[in-house]
Amino acid sequence: MTDKAVEIDSDGFARLQSAIEAFAELEIVRLADLVIDNLRERPAIGIFSEIAARHMWDEYCWEIQEGPFDVDFGWDGMSLGTVSSNWGSTIRCVVGEAVERLPKYAQVFISAHVLEQESDDERDQFIGSIWIEGIVNAVMDEISSRASERFLDLIGPHRSDVIGYEISMSGIVHSALSERDEMGGILANYAEEMIDPGADLTKMATEMVEMFFEAVDDETESTFVAEFFQHFRKEVSALLTERDVRPALEDARRELVKRLDG
Repeated sequence: MTDKAVEIDSDGFARLQSAIEAFAELEIVRLADLVIDNLRERPAIGIFSEIAARHMWDEYCWEIQEGPFDVDFGWDGMSLGTVSSNWGSTIRCVVGEAVERLPKYAQVFISAHVLEQESDDERDQFIGSIWIEGIVNAVMDEISSRASERFLDLIGPHRSDVIGYEISMSGIVHSALSERDEMGGILANYAEEMIDPGADLTKMATEMVEMFFEAVDDETESTFVAEFFQHFRKEVSALLTERDVRPALEDARRELVKRLDG
């Protein structure tokens, strides 16, 4: 039995390299997506009390943008690491698990791509080998880059002040309250509900409708109109809530969450 070699001309080799590069780059992005989705499914630890973190991804992004946090955790004289180092280790562990589950051919291709990015002095592997640490580093870089680019003002300590400038709403009630400069205060009071997709907006909607009726009372000179709103207040309130306020709030919240998670 003899070994058979496959000869590839320079153009064919270049195309092969391009294919490996494209595959590796897409896989690094895909792995980053998987890890980020994983972190979004994990509830916030609550280590940053000043922010309205919804999940661990929010907390990690805050650490990347506002850190490093060098507060050292310790117990009984034993150091357990700093906030930032523990975050790095946690995310790296999640990435490592995802990389280990890759098929061998994917590990080889991504390793080759990562090695091409290294200088000769930094290489301690050879093309064709599997370099798990290098793949993990590449995915960590992709995740950190995305974390550093996220818009976090909506969950930051000044979110109540920021949200009024970031929100876009429609509707009769919103328009009326905005003209009276009252909408900003409502949004500030319900900032957490507006950035939480699962929060109940009933109380906020009710307050907006009640303030709308106060505006009507203040600005209605006609006794007939005032009597109409007073007589049919319950019906008009229900109509405004279900057909005007709640749809506007839901649309605005979707836009806020989309921007925050973008």
